[in-house]
Amino acid sequence: MAMDDQLRQISIDQLIPGMFVVGVDVPWYQTPFLSHKLLISDRAIIDTMIGCGIRSVTIDVQKGIDLSAYEHGATPSSNQTASHNQPDIEAPAEQPLPRQDSIQALYAEAQDAIERVFTDLAQGNPPSLASARIVVSNVLTQIIHDRTAVMTHLTLQRIKQFDRSLAAHALDTCILSLVIAVESELDEGLQARLGTGALLHDAGYVRFPRHLVRRRAECSEKERLLLQRHPSLGVALLTGSPGIDEEIMRIVAEHHERGNGSGFPAGLKQDSISQLSQIVGVVDWYDGMVSRRGGRLAMLPHDAVRRLFLAGEQGWFPKSLVKTMIRSIGVYPLGSLVLLNTGEQAVVVGANARERLKPIVKIVGGPQGKSYTTPLRLDLATQPNEQAPRTIQQVLDPTRELVNVAMYLDATCEQAAS
Repeated sequence: MAMDDQLRQISIDQLIPGMFVVGVDVPWYQTPFLSHKLLISDRAIIDTMIGCGIRSVTIDVQKGIDLSAYEHGATPSSNQTASHNQPDIEAPAEQPLPRQDSIQALYAEAQDAIERVFTDLAQGNPPSLASARIVVSNVLTQIIHDRTAVMTHLTLQRIKQFDRSLAAHALDTCILSLVIAVESELDEGLQARLGTGALLHDAGYVRFPRHLVRRRAECSEKERLLLQRHPSLGVALLTGSPGIDEEIMRIVAEHHERGNGSGFPAGLKQDSISQLSQIVGVVDWYDGMVSRRGGRLAMLPHDAVRRLFLAGEQGWFPKSLVKTMIRSIGVYPLGSLVLLNTGEQAVVVGANARERLKPIVKIVGGPQGKSYTTPLRLDLATQPNEQAPRTIQQVLDPTRELVNVAMYLDATCEQAAS
């Protein structure tokens, strides 16, 4: 499909949840949106657009649903569109939200929005919470729609980007925090505060030189003590910003506190740390382990999971939270390279909710180290009874084995290679 064929200009009255907007008829600075490329996840976003004076939008039908979502070409009246009391118009079941393109676009636009928030903070301007809320809403929509696809894209970004930016880390922390929130069945109000707090948790870092923040994993003791001021600086930056409530501020202030009192800046213990702060804290710690920072290599995800378990045993985080975290990412997280009992190598591409030790894998190489032209996708929990079951023997280092795990997570790359 040519670019011109996939774009449609429509009236705001025709806009419905599930469409992907790539342009509007007013300048971005006249709206609360830091970017005018976004997935319409709910009616609240449409109502905000109407309130800003937007009368027409351009949609991308490759990244979201088309006008054909209306049965027989029917469209809602302007009165229905403007009313909060009217029921949402749903896309028919045969037109689900698109998977890969939507998530890629969502991730890119969300990261761009967060970059703008941090730029505003660095310049002394209050952040746009409306933009943060839209990011959180879109992320939640995608998590509920297809959690595995979201987590796969997050894993790919970690692998492909050599040095993660502050905005990328903030978005990753937001995504995984919301996965835990959904897994924990937190109510919607707490989910929104959690996601916003996760996006802003490292706001204080904008007060430090970028090169110092980038190499924070390998700085001197003096620099480390200086950087430990970032939670307090973040609170100072955000104090007085409209719409930021106490729960969000506590996340910014407490995400480095630990249940055994070993954290900073206040050395709080156990119940003195809010539930949302503990969620962002454990996710922030995990993401730091599995991401490359400066000259430090990323830890293997399975090794990071072991560290998580030990952290729960040592009282850094509540054991129940650590259990939920491991349940959310898997004992063998996505992208792990494993050795099977058959001598074959496989890449973990999916999790099993009930049998965490038996993930979904793609078998990519044989016992003699030869790569398979066509990887074999296999759910280790549902193997045929007549065959000797394959099991995971150990986790391998993809770098040492010269295996590009990203190729087997990214469907586009895999198709090109086959």
